[in-house]
Amino acid sequence: MEAIKEKIVILGAGLAGLSAAHHCGGTIFEAHDHYGGTCHSPSRQGYTFDLGIHVLHTKDQYVLELLQQKLGACMTEQARRAWIYSFGTRTRYPFQANLFGLPVPVVKECLVSFIKTYCQRQTQPEIECSNYEEWINAVFGEGIARTFMIPYSEKFWTVHPRDLTTEWLDVRIPLIDIEDVIEGSLTSHDKGFGPNAMFKYPKERGIQALTDVFVQNGINVKLSHRAVHIDMHKKEITFSNGSTCRYDVLVSTIPLPILADITGLPDSLVRLPDRLKYNSILCVNIAIDHPDINPEHWIYYPEKEYSFFRISFPHNFASDLVPEGKSSISAEIAYSDKRPIDRHSIVDRVVNDLIRAGIIDREHRIEFTDVQDIRYGYVIFDHHRSETVAQLKDFYQRHHIIPAGRYGSWEYQWMDDAILDGKKAAEQARQQLLGSV
Repeated sequence: MEAIKEKIVILGAGLAGLSAAHHCGGTIFEAHDHYGGTCHSPSRQGYTFDLGIHVLHTKDQYVLELLQQKLGACMTEQARRAWIYSFGTRTRYPFQANLFGLPVPVVKECLVSFIKTYCQRQTQPEIECSNYEEWINAVFGEGIARTFMIPYSEKFWTVHPRDLTTEWLDVRIPLIDIEDVIEGSLTSHDKGFGPNAMFKYPKERGIQALTDVFVQNGINVKLSHRAVHIDMHKKEITFSNGSTCRYDVLVSTIPLPILADITGLPDSLVRLPDRLKYNSILCVNIAIDHPDINPEHWIYYPEKEYSFFRISFPHNFASDLVPEGKSSISAEIAYSDKRPIDRHSIVDRVVNDLIRAGIIDREHRIEFTDVQDIRYGYVIFDHHRSETVAQLKDFYQRHHIIPAGRYGSWEYQWMDDAILDGKKAAEQARQQLLGSV
């Protein structure tokens, strides 16, 4: 079978790959029988579930204009309704701004240590921390660190915060003024903090609607094409279905460890992929024959007694995600080699934990459960990541392969980041193409 030839080839049809194709016109080869990557929303019996929580909260005007005006995505703007369940009670998110309602000793410990830390930062404004645990204590104080930040982080990342750097933080954790922390300790308020206090979400079809609009605007995607070998000298890709494709420039949005496996690496780099760490996310989706089971968007669970670190209620994001008169819940469980899970019992445990948390009761009829396994969930920013990624990306750039996206760039990217990274990769691909002419 003669290899087809494309000037620019893109591996992976997630948001970064779709964006790259939109901006450079390359052809995408996708391993699965559907596009979207983790922005995929499988449906069953009238219920639609995203692969975990996906909301668009960008303020980047280019991304907004691209999605809404150029590609025609229809979205609604919503005020976030997010809570935290701990110490037997629910408080608003973020924890540090909403201590009211927690047991008095907990509030006292958190507030006093926060004020002490805040005062210290007025005389020493530069925070020098060697790891995420130090940063949490330096910014929020030992009380908030002990009662929420550290246990939640360990449950989510599956590693202790001391094993993480602070490179990923950016604006992802809201920094709250002392006046708001004190007010939130004395009374309940509904002030919005953080970048996703207001967010956009598609009117129909779940978050997949954002990937749909790329494909509907003429992008060339070849599904069920899993790359199994890349000959970097011949610039030729072999797929699991036996077909081959030659390229001039390759944009890879597939996970860096997989890319390394199918390209091979020189002896000096061959051990690097083993240093790339990540967690995986198991989504236990539950269809419930009962209306309006809960009014929130999502709830965090930092305590080990509950299997999930977060649950969400898809029917509150868009009404068309459930049949009329029904509700749905998606529970997210993080796991890794450091923190394995029992797959045989996890669904029963999730249901029992939801009952114990007062989200559902035994009288609510569950129509079905569905489990979605996201092998590559979130990149773990340990102390090896930065140097390891830099070496691998430099190697691939020299071989006309441009890594992009959350897993290709091996970064903590939100959806707008992935779209912009795809755009950047497309520009680099076109520059390389012009340079080779």
